[in-house]
Amino acid sequence: MNRWITNCCFSRTAKRRPDPDKAGFTLLEVMIAVALIAIALVTLIGAQAQSVAIAGSSRFDTMASLLAQWKLTDVHIHDFEELQSTAGDFGELYPQFSWKIQVEETRGAEIGLPGINGMLKTVDLTVLNDHDRQQAFTIRSVVYKKATSDR
Repeated sequence: MNRWITNCCFSRTAKRRPDPDKAGFTLLEVMIAVALIAIALVTLIGAQAQSVAIAGSSRFDTMASLLAQWKLTDVHIHDFEELQSTAGDFGELYPQFSWKIQVEETRGAEIGLPGINGMLKTVDLTVLNDHDRQQAFTIRSVVYKKATSDR
């Protein structure tokens, strides 16, 4: 019985100290860890760059839609006969934006309303970013000739 206690509770092999030459990480393990970190960082930087691009595009869309509505209100104030294709900018308030208006007479037969020739004009208003000409916002409106009274 005494022999059984000795075998069960006490190890016959003494614990060895780790060999200093075999301690730590291997070069392969370090290279794999660095590669994984590099892949994660490239993915995060790519996502951040895409987020910045989306934010810039969203800012342009918001600003351009407000400026287009402002200019379109100005177009609707003018007399129907004075509407013509023009271009310009928004002055000192918004120097990076410009606008272009294209006016075309709308024929009644084209839209299925015969008998209204000379009563409608289609106005295409485009707001452009002067720093990036690929960014453009276009809005279309149909302007009608107001009836005049003979009083």
